[in-house]
Amino acid sequence: MLGRAPLFIGILALACAQANEPSASRDAGPGAFSLEAATDLDATYLQPNVEDKDGIGGYVHVTAADMPLRVAIGYPRVAARHGSREETRGAAIEAMQMWETAIQPTVPWFRLEFVEKDPDAAVQVVWKSRITGPWGGFGGIAYRIDGERLRVGGKLEISTTPLGAYGKDARLEVDEIRLLIAHEFGHVLGLMHCLDCDSAMNYAWHTRGRIIVTELDALTFAALVEISNGTRVDDRPLSFLPR
Repeated sequence: MLGRAPLFIGILALACAQANEPSASRDAGPGAFSLEAATDLDATYLQPNVEDKDGIGGYVHVTAADMPLRVAIGYPRVAARHGSREETRGAAIEAMQMWETAIQPTVPWFRLEFVEKDPDAAVQVVWKSRITGPWGGFGGIAYRIDGERLRVGGKLEISTTPLGAYGKDARLEVDEIRLLIAHEFGHVLGLMHCLDCDSAMNYAWHTRGRIIVTELDALTFAALVEISNGTRVDDRPLSFLPR
């Protein structure tokens, strides 16, 4: 039985006004951890990342059993401005590795593995020529039921040549690709936006020199994986889980 989370996360990624200027667990399995800060939800920006049939929110996330989280990422059709196709792909991988570096001190079992092509990889990165709207990309968490087990992954759709916010063609630079992927990969991991904090999930940045993945992002992910996988906000199991 295969399925996708009813609420597919992939909100605003990176709007381009011009070509070179961005706009603004408890059941975690082996290696489970205890983190007091992560249990203080007021200290994070954790929000539900899926929606049940009756509209009640809930949480799904990767676990230690999903590691290493395999990411299939090929080469873009068009390289970023002032970069090669290899450098563009490399910047995208670096952005995801920033999450790995930030998360591992708190969640030691979190590991990523990158391949150029694997249709069975949990996370798929798809390079697009154009994405509808003035966005550079979208990212979202997804799930599938494998026998009795909930397996979580996600998908990224990224364009190096998005339609700009004012209807003008744009071409992202390598640094903009890094910012974009860092933000969208947070959605793949199950995190939502945080518009009033210094976070990768705040898309309203005004400088490329900002910190990309912060301790707050790592703590929010840690808080997510401390929740029993497939749990609603009312502490009931999500209805799509095997009984």
